Amino acid sequence: MGRGILLILAVVLAVVLMAPPGVSAENPPQDVFDAVMMLHVLDDGTGRVDVSVKLTNPVYMKTLKNGDFEAFVRDLVYLNLLNDMRRRYENFTVILPSSGPVEVTGNWSARVSFYVRPFVVEGKRGMECPYSGPLDFVLGGKVYSFLFRRIILILPQNSTPLYAFPNPEDTAGRVFIWENATFLPMFGFIPCESPIKECRPLSISLDYRPEAGRVFFNATFNCTDALPSMPGAENVTYSINGNLTEVSGYLVPQVKYEEEPLKKEWKAKLELPFSFSRVYGGKVLGDGRTVEMAVEKTSPARIWIPIIAVVALMAGILWRWRR
Repeated sequence: MGRGILLILAVVLAVVLMAPPGVSAENPPQDVFDAVMMLHVLDDGTGRVDVSVKLTNPVYMKTLKNGDFEAFVRDLVYLNLLNDMRRRYENFTVILPSSGPVEVTGNWSARVSFYVRPFVVEGKRGMECPYSGPLDFVLGGKVYSFLFRRIILILPQNSTPLYAFPNPEDTAGRVFIWENATFLPMFGFIPCESPIKECRPLSISLDYRPEAGRVFFNATFNCTDALPSMPGAENVTYSINGNLTEVSGYLVPQVKYEEEPLKKEWKAKLELPFSFSRVYGGKVLGDGRTVEMAVEKTSPARIWIPIIAVVALMAGILWRWRR
């Protein structure tokens, strides 16, 4: 019996020593911000994260300048949340507003906004969140619990909630509220069988830059409870205004290069993932998705040769006339 107890204690001690830093539930709560987080799950499995924070620690109010506040919020709120998520599930994409993740609203307050795709994945009990668990708040090399005064979870419209853990303080249909929370809650739901989700492509502007080997784009979609995707696009940012979503980034085209003694020409061909009603900056081919663009650069000699020829001709005429 004594050996069994000693063995159990040894195993427990080993687990504690091997546990990664910051997982202890005894970490003191952060006392830097008053924070409220809203999690909105869209029909397509994307999650919108909105965090409102207000600096309440007088020490940082004295040491921080207004110009440093945005970077301060970005490091402590946005990056801490991303690190917490990556510890549990690495295969996700972060989608940022065109203005960046942090918006300073004044009076030591700010709003942090970003999208996570996917925010829910298919699990044993419906669609579940793989990022659920305690949230760490790392500051000055020390780990605190990321305390939120309130966390609000909104599930997709017409979905069927299955469970939420820990038990929320308040529930209303597909809305769940936790008070004084230091975790991303666990939850599961059954999505609507035929969700009303649509992103209809409207227009796209293309800017081919041969020196970069990229086509920079600005696309507009009309979306209903979903976010558009641009397969193959890099450095993507989103700007949302009601049902209109503007997506910016760049795509890498197929390029054909031709060079003549006095001219260089780059011909780019791009396969768009959708057929847009209006395309600017390129020639649309018959299938409606293939776009061709061309950039021509002329050697300075090509410009000067005709001028020199004209000048030489006029000089010859003048010389003859004087004779």
